[in-house]
Amino acid sequence: MSYRIAQDFEYVGKDYWRWWAWIEGDREELDMVDEVAWILHPSFRRPRVVTKQRSDNFRLQTSGWGTFLLRAEVVLVTGEKRLLKHNLRLEYPESSEPDPPPRSTVSAPVPRPLTAFLSYGARDSRLAAQLRDGFENVGLTILDQTRVVAGEPWSEVLQRMIAQSDAVVGLVSEDDISPWVSEEIQAAVALGKPALVLAAAGVSTAGLPSDVRPLQVDMNQLDPTTIADLLHSLKQD
Repeated sequence: MSYRIAQDFEYVGKDYWRWWAWIEGDREELDMVDEVAWILHPSFRRPRVVTKQRSDNFRLQTSGWGTFLLRAEVVLVTGEKRLLKHNLRLEYPESSEPDPPPRSTVSAPVPRPLTAFLSYGARDSRLAAQLRDGFENVGLTILDQTRVVAGEPWSEVLQRMIAQSDAVVGLVSEDDISPWVSEEIQAAVALGKPALVLAAAGVSTAGLPSDVRPLQVDMNQLDPTTIADLLHSLKQD
């Protein structure tokens, strides 16, 4: 059987999209489907949505601001299950501005500065401020909890920052990784973002996803330039 996920989207502005997905397959194959359980990113209010509507190919319709690995559990009338996966695609509309006039010479495009989300617990706030300043001095754009405006939904804003980042850096100076840092690192991995955890010597990084790169460092001698170079290499991998 050749079930697959198809999707489309509509940009509504301010880094937000409406999007929808459905199951494609031969008519006879779709008639064999009893229900489809859509499995979304855990940041959604309803991360699991079940539909039985064969008439619209078990369509899912929702909205959001970031891409992730969308999954669909297809349950057949026989009880058999098929798990489908699809990297959600969301794109900005093409610019409506006219093309610039031709030039006699063509300059190389200027690369966009790398944007990193800095994740840290309350006990590491002072160290994070120093690292943030160092990153910005070497050309990185840093997003973190200091950008959350009073009254904004904390978790939603942080999730949006992670989705907008090119990479995520976790900071753990003592003891084990805080639940907040662990949650933000896992959100980064779910969104396919390269993640690096800077941990002081002796700090356990057990429990981190296998895609995360842990790095034991001397917290008194952090080198923002070296770390920034490592982030660029992770992004290119």
